[in-house]
Amino acid sequence: MNRLKLIAAALLLGSVALPQSTCAGYRGPDGQLVTTVPRNATPGSYQPTVARHYAFDDVHLDDPASWLWPFLFLWPLPLLELAALKRTARVLRVLMVLEPLLMLASGFMIWTRASLFDTPAAGAYVALGALALYLSAHLVDLRKTIKAGRAHGAPMHGSTKPS
Repeated sequence: MNRLKLIAAALLLGSVALPQSTCAGYRGPDGQLVTTVPRNATPGSYQPTVARHYAFDDVHLDDPASWLWPFLFLWPLPLLELAALKRTARVLRVLMVLEPLLMLASGFMIWTRASLFDTPAAGAYVALGALALYLSAHLVDLRKTIKAGRAHGAPMHGSTKPS
């Protein structure tokens, strides 16, 4: 399942190369994008255009708040590395809780940003598909972990098994 998670992480990272959203409008003589042509505009001065917005368009080194966007696409890589290096039960339990939270947060933020004022584009769909693939692999891992715990006789939370 780690290989599947790695593929999903690569797809998520690769989705930043694709437009996350598009916005149809008109480009004016001053270069500004507007959604409708002003009434007093000279005929032919505004050209139909489609603006493409990419994941890292608004990331600026001098604005720490903008650093959240790269994190939404990069978080699986360090977690997969941590899981590969530190395969202790405690680390794996933390990852079992942390991964779905990060998947949901990333999916929500990516989709909201792509669809709130614009039309979602290929990058948003690839990102969500990658997150769905990662979630599928995570659920299979979780199921295996639960089955392994039951097979070894470890009492599960809420179990009424006598001690």
